[in-house]
Amino acid sequence: MPETETLKRRRSLQDTPVDISKIRRLTSSLDALREELLGIDETEEEMTEVMRHVNELDRILKETKGVKVTFSNASKVELRNLNVKVGRLIFDARKVAQLAEEGTREYLVEEELKDLRSRLQKIHQRVNMNVGTRMVLDAILLSLGEITSTLSPDRDLAIIPQMKPQDALFTKEGYQMLFGGSIDYGAVEYEKDENGDNHGRLVGPESTGEFVFHVAAGHFFLLEAKASGGLMPFIPEAVTQAMTIRQTRNAVRFCLSDGIRFIFFVLKQENGAFTYYESTVRELGHPRDFAFDKQLREIIHLLLEWLKPTQHDLYQLK
Repeated sequence: MPETETLKRRRSLQDTPVDISKIRRLTSSLDALREELLGIDETEEEMTEVMRHVNELDRILKETKGVKVTFSNASKVELRNLNVKVGRLIFDARKVAQLAEEGTREYLVEEELKDLRSRLQKIHQRVNMNVGTRMVLDAILLSLGEITSTLSPDRDLAIIPQMKPQDALFTKEGYQMLFGGSIDYGAVEYEKDENGDNHGRLVGPESTGEFVFHVAAGHFFLLEAKASGGLMPFIPEAVTQAMTIRQTRNAVRFCLSDGIRFIFFVLKQENGAFTYYESTVRELGHPRDFAFDKQLREIIHLLLEWLKPTQHDLYQLK
């Protein structure tokens, strides 16, 4: 092969974004293999050497100026490199309780919550809750749709599983990060139109994500669902999803949940930098628990508020 042709194929790490998700998947697979081979003399030295090289490659890739990351592989490293700040979202407990109480005065809303309670009780009774997150969240989102159309008959809720927004590029002091992937759920409130066009574009057989934000007119939130076992490690994933959506919105509201614990977030861009505001964990216990009905009402009405904000003094951002 001519030398000039060989030279043309050589590239620098700065020439194109590097998909570090692949190296992280490789590292995870090698960790599992090393665990399986632990204690075997014939492979121990070789595995140690392989991991040394892989870790060095990971370090080099992390320091490159152009990185491509899928949401599920996002970490605090990317948030730190983009100077993403974290703040506190502090709910006013009295006003949250008042919101839930006033919201359930509508008879049909209270009946829907009773039905939801019954469905959740059956899920807890028959489903392994270590992996049953999505069944709980599916039931909650369907009830949100019923309540939305009950309170506003001219509106409805579209639930979009595995919503895939366009990849978004972010830059900070020479760093370039391209985020992409899918979001577990997008919940979109939309206006019912005479021809059913909005419904068709959101949940019809040929629906795509292309019209979601045009139809939503700002009335939507994101929900990232995780298996039971702790939510904190998944915050970077949820935040990068919101950052991608934030490209065309003033603020993005999103929620991270395993069906039992819920964390509410608001993402804003202030003074050229992103800040996400994080609530403390709100729990939804077992349906047989004494406090369950109160917890359920408050979480449902907070989700409705995240979908279409009406209360301006429900929480403080600090």
